[in-house]
Amino acid sequence: MRKAIGLIAMTLSVLASGVKADVCEGVDKQQAQTLYTNNCSVCHSVEPAGAAMMGPNLHGVVNRDVASVAGFNYSQALKNAGGQWQAERIDQFIQQPQSAMPGTYMPFAGLADASQRKAIICYLSQHS
Repeated sequence: MRKAIGLIAMTLSVLASGVKADVCEGVDKQQAQTLYTNNCSVCHSVEPAGAAMMGPNLHGVVNRDVASVAGFNYSQALKNAGGQWQAERIDQFIQQPQSAMPGTYMPFAGLADASQRKAIICYLSQHS
């Protein structure tokens, strides 16, 4: 029984570490930071104790519950969304926020380039 529990724990650990590796596979970390800075940093901080700006703090956003930063005034669309900000959901949202969650307050037009979205998601995963 102990071996089975140990094997399960080891498997979960490998899977959890693989999520971050898969998100960042093939991503130039400097380009990821530049893309985040150019597209997101005007409205969002990623610092652990960073204050909310026009948008909520994104530190730890990957796999965090949607609309869960205490004290931030989320749109009803985000409050009703439920679930978590997993990589796939972040990708859909930053591609076209208004289409992904009609009624969101996020004024960002979206980022069409999938490799650029992947880089931003990688950058966010590094700040968890």
